[in-house]
Amino acid sequence: MIVRNVDRGWTVIFQTSHGLLAQRIASHLDGARELPFWFESQVAIGVHDDLHLVYEKGKRKHLTQAGAPRDFALVPMQDEDRVVTMQDRIDEGFRKHSWLGVLQSLHAECLYRGEDTAKEMRPMMDMEKKRRERTLTQLLVDATLVQRTYDWMHFCDRLSLILCGDDVPPMNRRLEIITNEEGTRFEIWQDAHERLRVSPWPFVEDSVDLSIEYRTVKQLLFVDDAELGEALKACPVELIKFVICAN
Repeated sequence: MIVRNVDRGWTVIFQTSHGLLAQRIASHLDGARELPFWFESQVAIGVHDDLHLVYEKGKRKHLTQAGAPRDFALVPMQDEDRVVTMQDRIDEGFRKHSWLGVLQSLHAECLYRGEDTAKEMRPMMDMEKKRRERTLTQLLVDATLVQRTYDWMHFCDRLSLILCGDDVPPMNRRLEIITNEEGTRFEIWQDAHERLRVSPWPFVEDSVDLSIEYRTVKQLLFVDDAELGEALKACPVELIKFVICAN
């Protein structure tokens, strides 16, 4: 979940909704459509964070120690659940299509190759690297094209997270989205008219309309996951819209 504290309580965006927004962003990209398996790539972008959430009675997996809804960023990188969850996502990607598995595997590499992850993550990453190499040989796709595709996946993921988290800074201050492997730095900011801008411009159209669903939970603290789950089910679904302009 992507959780933010607001005056009314907590806004909650599910990871699956974040993935759908990332896929919507991908559908507007210019310069990516000539890449191999672009249809499958968009599917991979849409499902890259899918996770079956279970809100169990007596469990506090989705709560902070204080009992508030837990934002995904508060899950420690050393958490062993991250290893299991990531392996499940990669395997599910390969079951859907080899290309999806490759992109999910690369996404895991991007997120978890650092030193501060669970010790079980490193051998998993080593095995996944070998699996990617075998799969790309079978697909007859050059590693450079894979990296270009993943750069767009990373761009869509980051831009979606920035929008979901309401993280665009005010007063024309620029925020990095990503710097890709070719050294191109993409930035987002809000201009003097409070319009969202992205540079360099990556889209086909001169403006892009986006939206995402969210829920506002007014209860501040919860006894367990089950109570949070029931509160989320009872919340009305709200919609936030974004317009990103080139000029």
